[in-house]
Amino acid sequence: RGYILRLVSRPDSSLDPTSAGHWDLNNLCIVAALCTQSSTEENDFLHGYTDTSLTWNALKSCHEKVGPITQILLIQQALAIKYIHSEHLSTTSTTLNELVRRIYAIGILKEEDFLTIIMLNTMADNLPYVENHITHALTTSTSSNPYGPLNICSHLDVEQQL
Repeated sequence: RGYILRLVSRPDSSLDPTSAGHWDLNNLCIVAALCTQSSTEENDFLHGYTDTSLTWNALKSCHEKVGPITQILLIQQALAIKYIHSEHLSTTSTTLNELVRRIYAIGILKEEDFLTIIMLNTMADNLPYVENHITHALTTSTSSNPYGPLNICSHLDVEQQL
């Protein structure tokens, strides 16, 4: 935490080369640990960072840019995963673990976002074409032009009339 928040400053290598070397090694180990615990996409984003504080700030920035739409899609993806006996169960568990970690890294869901997820999941079996249309609408929505439960209800009302 001291390296991430820059509470531990690097010793002057001309005055204390041993301590400066230890600081450099610790710094690189923390960067490596952050990268080890990051997804492939995050690692691509972090490529080239060698300073702990800068790496941490870049990682935070990466997650702050990811919004509720991405979170909704990740949760929907996680809910669609099933354990299959013919596949390695541990691989499925690892995939679920990674998705949940990414979901929580984005932040806590709002009630409206959770309702959107539940609505999408509920229509998956019987209304896949409606689900696809709504998923597309979600991916193209913005914070200034959001797509949420009210839009979904309107779409379902139209679908019901057809």
